[in-house]
Amino acid sequence: MADDKVYFRKGKIKDLYQVTDSMPFSISLLDNYYEVKWEPTITVVFPAQYDLLLGMQKDEATQKLRDMILAAPTRTNSVNTPTNFHLHDDSVWVSTSEYFELKSLNDASYYNKVRENYNLVFDTTHLEYSAANLFQGLIADVDYRMYVEQSIYGMKTINYTLSFQQWLNYCAQLGMKIFFAVEEQREDGILAIVIAQSRELGFNHLLSVVIPDKFVTDKNAVMKVRLSPYIPTHNVKDLYQKESANHKKNIWK
Repeated sequence: MADDKVYFRKGKIKDLYQVTDSMPFSISLLDNYYEVKWEPTITVVFPAQYDLLLGMQKDEATQKLRDMILAAPTRTNSVNTPTNFHLHDDSVWVSTSEYFELKSLNDASYYNKVRENYNLVFDTTHLEYSAANLFQGLIADVDYRMYVEQSIYGMKTINYTLSFQQWLNYCAQLGMKIFFAVEEQREDGILAIVIAQSRELGFNHLLSVVIPDKFVTDKNAVMKVRLSPYIPTHNVKDLYQKESANHKKNIWK
């Protein structure tokens, strides 16, 4: 317990034998740790760490990630229109609530306003905004192939194919927060950075994605993805900066 930083603030292990289903119970995520209470006698705290909560180390988790993505149930695609809009450019309105380290890496969604109605942007005129809406899971009835090169333990990589909807299902199952930023416009499409953050499990997946320009009109478009999984929050900014530097040197094949 000491190695895993699991502590009793109130009570002892033996007190757990006295727990009944009628005792008031609560569990709270406070910053980067959980606090569990059985009132009035027991309080336990432990880190919000995926290896502790999932019962597997990073090498095992990375090896099983593809299977976990494929096993995610189909999500309910319910899209709620935000209320906090501001005018982003001449015709596009934006709603943003959070950003990750850099203001350009955010959870923004983009809309056109027609009279009093806000309609999601998904057109060939605004490819960057359309891509942001896509990765936020806001665009219905679209699917693409994702060719994934995923890093695993030991400086190695594995390759596999997913559908974009399978990825969105996985993110929805874990309640992940998505942050999106465009790195650059290239001949083969948009190069974007995506962070999928699980606050409950204390990790981030970092994706570098090439999104072909034809994705709005071509349902058979293919995305090329480099996936660095299970990154602690304090390491994401450094890895993001390294990825950005590499992108400027290398054109993906």
